[in-house]
Amino acid sequence: MGIVIHESFSDEDAPILQKIVRKEFESGELARLKVESEEISHDHEINDLISYPEIKKNLEYELPHQKQGAIKILRDLNCTALLADEVGLGKTITTGMILKESIARGFVKKALILTPPSLVDQWKIELRDKFDLDFHVVEHNSEWGATNFAIASIDRVKGYDRKTNKFKHESAHAICWDLLIVDEAHKLKDKNTVRWTFVDKIPKKRFLILTATPFQNDLLELYSLLNLLKRGHLGTINEFKKKFLFKGNKRHPLNPQELKSKLDEVMVRRRRSETNVDYKQRIPKIVPVEFSPEEMEIYKDIGDLLQTKYFACNGSEIKGRLIIYSLLPKMTSSSRSALESLKKIVDGPKYSEGTKEIAQKIIDKYKTVKKDSKIEALISLVKDIYQDDPKAKILMYTKHPTTAGYIREKLEPLGLSVVEFIGGCTREEKQEIIKEFKTRANVMISTETGAEGLNFQFCNNLINYDLPWNPMAVEQRIGRLDRIGQQRDMHIYSLAIKGTMEERIVDLIINKMCCIGLVIGELPIILFNLGLDSHGEAGMSKIEEALMNAFIDSKNNLDKFSTDLDKIVSSLEQGIQDYLKTKESSSELLDNNGENNGQPKT
Repeated sequence: MGIVIHESFSDEDAPILQKIVRKEFESGELARLKVESEEISHDHEINDLISYPEIKKNLEYELPHQKQGAIKILRDLNCTALLADEVGLGKTITTGMILKESIARGFVKKALILTPPSLVDQWKIELRDKFDLDFHVVEHNSEWGATNFAIASIDRVKGYDRKTNKFKHESAHAICWDLLIVDEAHKLKDKNTVRWTFVDKIPKKRFLILTATPFQNDLLELYSLLNLLKRGHLGTINEFKKKFLFKGNKRHPLNPQELKSKLDEVMVRRRRSETNVDYKQRIPKIVPVEFSPEEMEIYKDIGDLLQTKYFACNGSEIKGRLIIYSLLPKMTSSSRSALESLKKIVDGPKYSEGTKEIAQKIIDKYKTVKKDSKIEALISLVKDIYQDDPKAKILMYTKHPTTAGYIREKLEPLGLSVVEFIGGCTREEKQEIIKEFKTRANVMISTETGAEGLNFQFCNNLINYDLPWNPMAVEQRIGRLDRIGQQRDMHIYSLAIKGTMEERIVDLIINKMCCIGLVIGELPIILFNLGLDSHGEAGMSKIEEALMNAFIDSKNNLDKFSTDLDKIVSSLEQGIQDYLKTKESSSELLDNNGENNGQPKT
């Protein structure tokens, strides 16, 4: 009876197989050693995570799909893979498991993570707190050789000097990394970019890329991404076009089953419907603040000061967008914060006497104001929340520490236990504050310091006392509640002064961007598609800069501001619709196993 061999062998095994057939081994000892070596190699096959007991103690929620994904990538794909789980399934946790296990087993001693700037701190905190991994954030080219475990903002380190024809962080290319990880890798869809080239030049033994959207409108994006991950996996570009693009149709492939099969060789992807993850609803509510005539007069005076009567000591008009941006939010945050900012103008040496005079007059007007309508609206809201649910917890955000202290002063007389989470605290102090909020305190007031890397699934009430003009910062805030493990629908309250530009901004960011049914993590993709997520000329995100420009150009004219805002809204709404359409289109290939049977759609 003949022997049927089902195992596949490498070219290196061919001479040994020939010797077996011809019985040419010098002794049975060599054959025995070969068999033993095969058994040893199978003993080291990764079927479980030896590091999982250590990981598990730091995880609040155990989700089987994360562990299963980590094992598949480690065992079957040798850590060179596209992790394309749908948005919201915790790709960061799966990746942390892969990292921890690779280090525990000893085959990863140098690892680099490249991530968007807004996620650098979140990655660092997650890896530290959940996996006991200490990654160094690289800021300067000289730092690359100082650590074996590095994390960097890809936007920061990809800079290219066209005079010298060198990358500013070329030292990253002098290190052979055991594992390179790139988050939000859909930003690598274009081969003809500095970003793609920077990543391609990094020497790496294993390569893990993370994105829920490997391609959207163009299958060539998928080719570019996978060609970066694994050269030649989809053939040459001409071979790819000939085999998979039907008459240039870039959205629906020819031979979809074959392309899906090639994808499955390097991709791990799970849908939310395949897991037990259940995301809850975001229920937005804008809380209108009715200013008294005196308060509204001050509000308008502040806008007038910033836009038309703001001069330096040499008499030149101060038009700097960054200056206006830094002062305006403080002045509209709270009366306490506004008074602090105005006093700095009065006492500051860089302002003209005329500007100081106007600032002092506004300070004097504040002294005659008998009520703070915004804080009164907040107190009324908090009372309503606790009347409905005496055991409720509230996470409250403000941009400014001065405002945080002011709110605490006003809430504690209600008999509430209030903690503050602001900058300047040590890691141990922060952990103690978080523990206190979870176990005892009713309210936590946080600045943006608490918008990244913290998980508060036990809380389902969020109050934006004031709002950043950057929707991604607001998304970060909501994301502290909207996490895996949240058991209740979330109530998102945002205070807004009626009849002001602030009211329009709050409506745009909350109702039209952050609470419209998108899953956490989808808004960044939409802004990226629109080209609004990167930094503009003033150093802030382009969407934020567009809103600020509309404010500055309006000269305090609410009608003009509203008109400019409507244009931004139209662009965003179109971007959201385009994203939803392309998401459905790409799902046909990524999730449905090529059910078109080779017939492209028209």
